[in-house]
Amino acid sequence: MTTSSSEKWPIKRLLLSPVAGLVLGFSQALGQTEESTGVELQLTIPEAPFHVVGDPAPLNWKFINPGDQRLAFMWEGCCRLNGRVSATLGQVTFQSEPSNDPAQLTAHRFARAARLYPGKSTQFETAISDWLQISESGAYQFSASYTGLLDNQRPNVTPGWQLWRQSTQSKPVETTLLIPIDYVARRVTLGKASGLSLSIKKDNPWNPIHGIQLELTFKNQSGQQLFLSWPSEFGIWILDSDNRRVPLSPTQIKTPPEELKIDPNDQIKKIITLDGRALESKPFGTYRVFVDYKTDDRRTPSNLVDINWQLSQSQLANLIRAASGGAKTGLRNKPLKLLRLHIASLGQALFQVDVTRFDTKGQRLLSDLKLAAKLKSFGPKPGLVTVKLSIEKDGSLKFANQALAKVLPPKGSIVENLNSITSIQRHLGWTVAVELQPKERVTEMQIAQALESLKLIERNLSKPPVLKTN
Repeated sequence: MTTSSSEKWPIKRLLLSPVAGLVLGFSQALGQTEESTGVELQLTIPEAPFHVVGDPAPLNWKFINPGDQRLAFMWEGCCRLNGRVSATLGQVTFQSEPSNDPAQLTAHRFARAARLYPGKSTQFETAISDWLQISESGAYQFSASYTGLLDNQRPNVTPGWQLWRQSTQSKPVETTLLIPIDYVARRVTLGKASGLSLSIKKDNPWNPIHGIQLELTFKNQSGQQLFLSWPSEFGIWILDSDNRRVPLSPTQIKTPPEELKIDPNDQIKKIITLDGRALESKPFGTYRVFVDYKTDDRRTPSNLVDINWQLSQSQLANLIRAASGGAKTGLRNKPLKLLRLHIASLGQALFQVDVTRFDTKGQRLLSDLKLAAKLKSFGPKPGLVTVKLSIEKDGSLKFANQALAKVLPPKGSIVENLNSITSIQRHLGWTVAVELQPKERVTEMQIAQALESLKLIERNLSKPPVLKTN
């Protein structure tokens, strides 16, 4: 049994240009020379008392051409091949590592073509997180090097442009970084400095569909009125079990905007709703949430609130019951989507659910989900899954993968078991194909009979069964 799926390039700050690919080539334009004058590199990080790891803290690259020749080179902010960044904390220095993703390396060949005019500069914006993963708080010194062109890069530019192949090194720049847990630990001190104390609490556990409501209390600790822009000056942080910010998690608080006025020593409360979709695609586990107040000159966090993202037996039963009723008018079946997303993690829990709690539709769905949970490991990624069958010498069919055969009903025929797989393929995100592998001395008639026996389920396959011969 094999799987295949079409995977998109990773979503990063790639700084790639579709147009750039049209102007790149591997032939040198007539009139170009290989000599180039020196290029200066400056790194800049916006000044701030500190940056919190998980923020898109900028790390900007400024290239300066001090000479009188026009220079051409390749800019890339994705694969860390032309560019390298190092960070020093105390006596420890660590460096960015080149990407090893094949798709990304292919894209690297079509990185953005850049030009430097005489006496001019050009700047590119990246983030610290594009280059390095910071796991400790402290005052860091960042430096970088950059090579204008690698051996397999050559921009196809007009005559008069020199190719910059040399390397350049920046001077160190310093900034203080706080990992989120250390940032929250400073909330009392930061709250006194900003004049604002934030605290959140929850009244109910996490609901897999509706999420959770948090009560946020603002307290004015300053001696004057505070004016706050709600919610634009506030954001949500969700941390995983390693206390890292969860990628692609909600950051904005969705509520009508208003200006808040808080008198000295007074407080007000607001309700924040975090929808179930915030964690629906994330692994089960304990997450932590805090609210961040941030302006140009003030910043302070709230306390942390734990969210236990699991499916209890009661919640699982409620999801199955709701999912078996089908989608509501004009809406998708959210409970079923959630069950499908986590089917690989629900195997044991599904077999502990009391089947007598459901009507006929619910019992059928529970049975299908149990089988899907058993099968998921044979095709973890959504996409095409090919089930391989051997045609034995007596003309009978067998699953080539015996581990697959063991999770299917032992009394069912091959065709019946295949039909069971195809009937639940939507739960798995699969499209199913069949490949037949005849053993030696299998006759053409036996092959024809095998193909004929699969006619009943052919409409549920992604394509007609394929015959593989040696």
